[in-house]
Amino acid sequence: MSFARAQNRSDGVRDLDAALRKLKRQGCTLLVTGEVPEHVTAKATKRLLGDPNRGRKRLLAFTDATSEHIDDCLPPGVERNAPDVWIIDPRGIDRAIPSTADDVELPKADEGSELNRLRQELVQAVGYFDDVAGGLDPAELRISIDSLEYLLESNDLSPTERFLRTIAALVRGVRGMGHVHLPLPDDSAAVQELAPLFDARIELRKRDTLAAEQRWHVPQHDITTIWTKL
Repeated sequence: MSFARAQNRSDGVRDLDAALRKLKRQGCTLLVTGEVPEHVTAKATKRLLGDPNRGRKRLLAFTDATSEHIDDCLPPGVERNAPDVWIIDPRGIDRAIPSTADDVELPKADEGSELNRLRQELVQAVGYFDDVAGGLDPAELRISIDSLEYLLESNDLSPTERFLRTIAALVRGVRGMGHVHLPLPDDSAAVQELAPLFDARIELRKRDTLAAEQRWHVPQHDITTIWTKL
């Protein structure tokens, strides 16, 4: 993804592209915020899952979605039954895993809480892709979780925070890029509470007939970008 110049909240020149390259090298998790239509969320996911012409492992976890929404999130030309795609649907209706992962013992519907089952399958999927690749390259693995709002409605804040810390450690352990959708205003209490668990935030907005827009917040580098077309 390419971005316009940054607006800096402190003196000195801040290089957003350099900051993002560093995040990609070390692995990172991103919080995607903003009250926007589902098609805007899907477009952001599609871009964050990476160039379809480059080797990527894509792991999509849906907490409350339809099959139509799932297909809209995949990059052009990437099919849900591709060997480098794993789709998690806790209900089991829209789950899709690589055919060579058929020996993976998936969590059973009656085993623990929904949050724990989601965590378990994410760990299994990341382990599978890492094994198949013989070790993943930086930013090769892309993870999307949609949406955190549903998890917050179904669970207390504390277990949700523990879940996010586990996922952050999992993603950084393989130097991947993960993003989690929280479709609430960027200045909402929930966003402010959970934002420190992430390396950066991507704020989305859609104003009337105008094109959807985004701006990035990278607190550790004191950077906020201007609004740019998504």
